[in-house]
Amino acid sequence: MSYRKWLPNFVFLICLINLVVTVKSEFPTNINFNYNCTANGTYTSNSTYKTNLDTLLSTVSPNIDNNGFYNASTGENSDRVNVIALCRADLQPYQCRDYVKNATVEILKKCPNQKQAIFWHEFCMVRYSNESIFGTLAYSPSDQGYSNEKVLTNLDEFYQDLNILLDSLRNQTAYNSSPMKFAADRRVNRKKEQNYAFEQCTPDITPKECDDCLKDSALRIQIGPYGGRILRPSCYLRFETDFPFYNETMVDILQPPAKSPPPLSPPTASPPPPLSPPGGGGGGGDAET
Repeated sequence: MSYRKWLPNFVFLICLINLVVTVKSEFPTNINFNYNCTANGTYTSNSTYKTNLDTLLSTVSPNIDNNGFYNASTGENSDRVNVIALCRADLQPYQCRDYVKNATVEILKKCPNQKQAIFWHEFCMVRYSNESIFGTLAYSPSDQGYSNEKVLTNLDEFYQDLNILLDSLRNQTAYNSSPMKFAADRRVNRKKEQNYAFEQCTPDITPKECDDCLKDSALRIQIGPYGGRILRPSCYLRFETDFPFYNETMVDILQPPAKSPPPLSPPTASPPPPLSPPGGGGGGGDAET
């Protein structure tokens, strides 16, 4: 084969390799999705609710803001539809719009004729309801998933290290100075492995509600896997080990410094306990951990 014949193929191969590397570096993770079709009534294909729902979902992708959030409502009384959409914070705006557009199509396929539904794409969430959902903390419906690529040998050490990371990110997510309630970071554990975690809340809830949602999600992590995610309508938590699943470059650009959480209220003064009689012993109980 002559030089001129194989050169175009060689150039094309190099471009293709560069494209693959770029995509993997932006999002080195598989695409997963979960959904929940809430049993809160149904609509018919020729109903006003269906028309309002289709109209509202069509507005999500072109109108989602640069912070990756959108909420809107349309219709009256029993035909009123409310929608919320949130993209993972490490997306570029054009990526957010594309993923949300796909999610608005898939949610209708997965939950046909349901008046309430939620669809968690790997990079975004779309939720609609015939009830008011904006500015309301919601723990359910929820879902979760785990990876079991490795076998943990020291559970206590692993989860102690992980909880230090999750606690730090929860504070940053809930109390940062940006309308994008998110934080992501890595931490080296005692086995010299990198723990990665990403936490995010919908920006329509208060810092305290965000803190509560993420704290409750961390408590629901199943012991054992090296990675997993907890999906809620109002917050998102994911962790992995030796697996940088988020776009670290975007996180470094967008992640603001954390504010300090509000101080705790001082404890109410109470009288001191009575003294034990000489030679007396004290009782004890099991501590819940």
